[in-house]
Amino acid sequence: MKKVLLIMAAILLANAVSAQNYEKNILGVRAGLNLSSYSISAGGASISTDSRASFHVAVTDQILLCNKLPFYLETGLAFSSRGGKVDGVSFRPSYLQIPVLVNYHFNIKDIVTIQPFAGLYYGLGIGGKVKVGDEKGDIFGDEGGLKRSDLGVRLGAGVVWKRIYFGLGYDIGCLNLVKESDGEGTMRNNCFTISVGYNF
Repeated sequence: MKKVLLIMAAILLANAVSAQNYEKNILGVRAGLNLSSYSISAGGASISTDSRASFHVAVTDQILLCNKLPFYLETGLAFSSRGGKVDGVSFRPSYLQIPVLVNYHFNIKDIVTIQPFAGLYYGLGIGGKVKVGDEKGDIFGDEGGLKRSDLGVRLGAGVVWKRIYFGLGYDIGCLNLVKESDGEGTMRNNCFTISVGYNF
């Protein structure tokens, strides 16, 4: 364990020493694939729904937090389509999301940058449908069964090469999405993401 910590410290120090000037602000665009599902629990039993393939698009902003180390606060705005399928019921909600993440830029010979990140996201449901057989209904609003607000943990990493971005991430929902719940039934978002993009 001590060896691992020493290696990590050496990498951080090497990044700090080799860097000339870190970019203060990095704007970017992202788009990619969502593989989303729900974790459902009720009556002491828990299941995960089948995944739904959908998409996301986003604009991002990374703000330098420390002049001596490449720690960044990352935020932005994303449109994200999510959902899942279980027992003939298909959920297809759409969200506007705002992430609040911290990432670190590991520069490799000033060519490739590896950027692990962690933080939170907030999602506001703006539309979508639930389908049961041939019947469709609104997923949010007065007639819908799900709450609009979602909050969760986001973990992942990105790689930047010549300002071209590729990233993998995973969202773990923390809020119960069921609007009328007696406390025994819960439904939470999960989503694996693959993103490509460009940093300006």
